[in-house]
Amino acid sequence: VGAGPAGCVLANRLSEDPSNSVLLLEAGGKDWHPLIHMPAGFAKMTKGIASWGWSTVPQKHMKDRVFWYTQAKV
Repeated sequence: VGAGPAGCVLANRLSEDPSNSVLLLEAGGKDWHPLIHMPAGFAKMTKGIASWGWSTVPQKHMKDRVFWYTQAKV
């Protein structure tokens, strides 16, 4: 189970049954960068080592603009 917000809840619920074996995985790296710990520091880390770098497909009704979908990987 992935360790995102829903994954942690699911892992907890699955582990309540002693007959289940659950492994919780986290794909991100260590949170070593100082901006990660600063209030609003994430705003400066929308690209690079701490972001997955996802984007949308070109949006037809927005003149084929592509939008970045920022999600941290720490």
